[in-house]
Amino acid sequence: MASSVIDEALLLNLERLNSKERYCECVVILLKLLDNVIREPQNNKYRVVRLENKVIKEKLLCLNGIRQLLTNIGFEEVEGELRLPGNLMIAKLKKCRDVINKRLESVKQTAEVVASSSQAPTSSSTPPTQSVPDIRIKVITPQKPFQQRITFPSVIPFNNQFLKHLETLSDLSMQYEDTKIQKYATSLIPLDRLVYNSTKRLRLIQKEIASKGCSKSAEICLTDLILCELSRWFNEEFFTWVNSMPCRVCGNDDVQTRGKTKDGGIDVETYTCCNVTSKFYRFNDVAILLTTRRGRCGEYANCFTLLCRCLGYDARICYATFDHVWTEVYSVYQKRWIHIDPSDNVIDAPLMYQHGWKRKVDYVIAFSRDDVQDVTWRYANNHKETLSSRTKCSESNLLQTIILLRNKRRMKISPARCRYLTKRSLSELCEFFTEREVTENERKGRSSGSMSWKASRGEQNVNNFFVITGDKNVVQTKQFNLRYSCAENIYEKYIIVGDQKKVYSQSKKWESYYYLSNHIFRKEERDWKMVYLARIEDTEAASISWNFDFSKDNLIINSISLRFETKSYEDGSVVVETWNEQRKPVKIDELCGKSKFSICVFMKGGKGEVAWQHTQLFRQRIGSKDYPFDLNITFD
Repeated sequence: MASSVIDEALLLNLERLNSKERYCECVVILLKLLDNVIREPQNNKYRVVRLENKVIKEKLLCLNGIRQLLTNIGFEEVEGELRLPGNLMIAKLKKCRDVINKRLESVKQTAEVVASSSQAPTSSSTPPTQSVPDIRIKVITPQKPFQQRITFPSVIPFNNQFLKHLETLSDLSMQYEDTKIQKYATSLIPLDRLVYNSTKRLRLIQKEIASKGCSKSAEICLTDLILCELSRWFNEEFFTWVNSMPCRVCGNDDVQTRGKTKDGGIDVETYTCCNVTSKFYRFNDVAILLTTRRGRCGEYANCFTLLCRCLGYDARICYATFDHVWTEVYSVYQKRWIHIDPSDNVIDAPLMYQHGWKRKVDYVIAFSRDDVQDVTWRYANNHKETLSSRTKCSESNLLQTIILLRNKRRMKISPARCRYLTKRSLSELCEFFTEREVTENERKGRSSGSMSWKASRGEQNVNNFFVITGDKNVVQTKQFNLRYSCAENIYEKYIIVGDQKKVYSQSKKWESYYYLSNHIFRKEERDWKMVYLARIEDTEAASISWNFDFSKDNLIINSISLRFETKSYEDGSVVVETWNEQRKPVKIDELCGKSKFSICVFMKGGKGEVAWQHTQLFRQRIGSKDYPFDLNITFD
């Protein structure tokens, strides 16, 4: 669980955005600053750090992401100085210091997992090809080394490569049960935040159900909602998708694969551009994936299944022969297995692959610590045709293999647990007898499910009723500045001092500040590497608004400017309006002399099946440092 005194996500982000050497050097300086205050809390000189100090300026403040961390610790940036308020509790500061120091010690154990390519003599006209370090990996010490965690006596008597591979996959799933790995992985999950967001979402769902007069059966439990939040956090914050390794020289992020090799039994993809070779290691060891936190569907599902196990869920990893991997989690409340694709943050849409992605589904096998199940029939609704396409082995040999692997996994479990698993498996098999109708959302390749599932993922009309107001910085400086990055999915409040913008507050997720939202979601295009807010698929219109009220601080608007980027295609329409206190549209300069206003956006139109994509807000490249939403106000 993440610490309650410091946002470890900021600390991890600091590590990701900078080299190991710069990170360590910076954190050592930060720890010295904190140690000075802890050692002599009454000495004010240790609570004040000049920003112009050469060491602070060149070693600390130059680090990407450090200002946000300093703010989170409690530092305030005032008149060219970093200050720790006198009322900041030393006990809290000590806890912050301990968390930071613990992370530093972990990073110091980092090992570079890269093989430098040998350089052959070259002519003077051709630069030599170089190998660049790609991955820095923290050493986690599991109970057993990777190979020992996944090596078990074979029980499969068949000389069939497909069936032998199933045993290998079953053995691989046992690595999730390593208690040391689970302990470390659990420490990375911001459980307090997930529970808080889930509780908030549950109340919204209950209101939605009550307002629509739905039956009680439409309700959902908090445990399942935490699962939704875990998937969202994992997809948006924890793990990163890798298409190819970007060139370190020219920045080209669409480098073609040069080849595939093996390094110590690990599959390695090599990419070459500008005579520089980069390597992408396809790790299966979750102890390593917890640190690299990047990959494709296999790495996503591997790591996500582990995190589900850390939170006590019965989780299993699903391998499909159409080259895709995902997770299933058993809902005790709903008494069924729930499909979760962590690489796309899609929940409960099993027919998506067959009907949305147009994949041929023939074998989907699920593996967990004490079970193996052929779940193909959940992911296909043309069972007769699917059965005829299964040619990798006989059905009787497949069934015998599954039974043997189940017995292998259940050798050390209690009789009561064994009876429970048998009963649950029979119930699941009965579910497979029915060919379920595909939903329209599954045809489009997006999640389906009941209204409560959709609401849990922000896919219904949700009234946040959040009103943006002033704070002490606004009152003191007579200015209010708010910006949003869709690429980072974060709002920032800042003050302008000279030609510098000093951020003093951050709020993650686009949902944090809006007042009303109707059919809006954040879309990531991994193929085009773009991100934006858009209408939910199959909706004809959508809207969103932000509400501002500075009257409580007696602040009157003197000047106001707004940057608000939109994109529309075909006959799509995006209308952005500023409304006065009477909720009537006015020109933005007519807000001068006022204290309350709203920004309202209305989207509609577009053509064809992708009409929803023809109206977009804040479109930008993934990784962009720009802010397509930027509001600036000064007050009298």
